[in-house]
Amino acid sequence: MPKEQQGLQTIQHLGQTYRAMQAAFSSRVGHALPRWRILLTLHEHGQCPQKTLAERCRLDPASLTRLLQAMQQQGWITRSVDPLDNRVTNAALTAAGQVVVNQALPRRAAFFEESLQGLSSQDIQTLNNVLSMLERNFAQAAVPRAEPGS
Repeated sequence: MPKEQQGLQTIQHLGQTYRAMQAAFSSRVGHALPRWRILLTLHEHGQCPQKTLAERCRLDPASLTRLLQAMQQQGWITRSVDPLDNRVTNAALTAAGQVVVNQALPRRAAFFEESLQGLSSQDIQTLNNVLSMLERNFAQAAVPRAEPGS
């Protein structure tokens, strides 16, 4: 099979696997992955500027704002203007948000345990290495290249 066709099959399989993982994660843990990444980041790092939160969670700022607004309405987070720089909005977990995280952490651990079943530590390390290489290659492929003859 030509490498181009192998590549297409691999990328399609990667997308299907990611979508399956997202659906299973949401079902088992009780939170969509983007929302969970926000909750976990605030749990692990405490109060955080929205810009930093977007970078850590790999979310575009508009999507992050929509998710934060929904979580604020649920009483899971607070948002406030930074006292040192009024251009910065900080987000933090509330006590209710911390309860949500604490309840979900054991489900998350069980999800990972079940999802990685049958894979050795070496398999997991190899997979992480391959995924890191793909991510670097994708980032490099996203950089515009000069057209031949220009």
